[in-house]
Amino acid sequence: MAVAAAVILVAVGAAVSWHFSSEVLVPDHSAWPTETAIDGVSPGRVLLSRSEATQRPGLYGLDWPTGHAVVGEVLGSAPAGVTRRLCAVNGYLVAGMKVVFDHDVYVGNPGQSLGLAYSTVLVPDELGPMPAWFIPGRTHTWAIVVHGINGNLEGDLHLAPVLHRDGLPALLISYRDDLGAPKSPDGLHHMGLTEWRDLAAAARYALAHGARRLILIGTSMGGAIVAQFMERSPLAAHVAGLILDAPALSWKAILSFNATEMGLPSFLALPVEWAIGARIDADWSSLDALAHPDDFHLPILLFHGTEDRTVPIATSDQLAKELPGWVTYYRVPQAGHAEAWNVDPALYEQRLTAFLSRVTGVPETTSPSREPCGSPETP
Repeated sequence: MAVAAAVILVAVGAAVSWHFSSEVLVPDHSAWPTETAIDGVSPGRVLLSRSEATQRPGLYGLDWPTGHAVVGEVLGSAPAGVTRRLCAVNGYLVAGMKVVFDHDVYVGNPGQSLGLAYSTVLVPDELGPMPAWFIPGRTHTWAIVVHGINGNLEGDLHLAPVLHRDGLPALLISYRDDLGAPKSPDGLHHMGLTEWRDLAAAARYALAHGARRLILIGTSMGGAIVAQFMERSPLAAHVAGLILDAPALSWKAILSFNATEMGLPSFLALPVEWAIGARIDADWSSLDALAHPDDFHLPILLFHGTEDRTVPIATSDQLAKELPGWVTYYRVPQAGHAEAWNVDPALYEQRLTAFLSRVTGVPETTSPSREPCGSPETP
């Protein structure tokens, strides 16, 4: 009986570990759950169900199957709900609907959402052509933008106006297993261990089309892809600086952190690590950027939200501590995962412009980016 019970426990543990490893490894482009209720809509205002997310300051998107809206500052908060400024609506938004409360503010291509000239390009890659958006600029330092896991090109559109204003040509790239991009041979994410090759292909494309230096921008798993590129690619010599937002610097730390966030002991992340290792032959040492800080001896601008429930801010704290002469670090109060821009777009862009000016030598610009919510005083 005891042996049978042990076998059952092992089987259950293996199944659970396999399930949670799939959360990391299996591409998922399904729609986010619509968990935020619309409790009221009036001119310039929307009443949302109360949650940790809907109470955060700043600028966010609301998404539903047939539309998109942008909401701004919190105008009032009560047990019944949170009133926010309603900045723009594309579609039919009425009380009784449920929506996704999303840090992606802009939807559509750069022309539709921002009025920026752009072109869709196909980056030659070992797996086939990778779609990307190219926004021209006036300098020979290009920015290459790498989104997070299961993301898309729209997710980093908020960076495009400030990069354009500061003169940098910008290449917003896709990588293997993105929608519209080639699939990886095994159909799985590799946490940056293979995806960095797609970033290398984008770097080669940029250098072949007029770039002399590169700024790499990585959000969440995009940060892990950037870290792998810096560790493995000979093209890293062309990189003038990094911009990282909530980067996945240590996957073991992320797995342990998420176990504790679910109320479990951190050691229960170990079976998930084993399952991941069995499925993709994970090199855990390589996946820990904090173990090889010598790969990051260049200017780095680092953002991380203090309310991040996905990637532990402690990993960014450690990177900044390891590289005090290289890292300009901003812990962003009240920001959730990859929401450093959302909580205060103007301040984020001011810090980004100052960093880019220092790295590229281009004088800082003073004209603000387009504000999708207008003046706070305007209803």
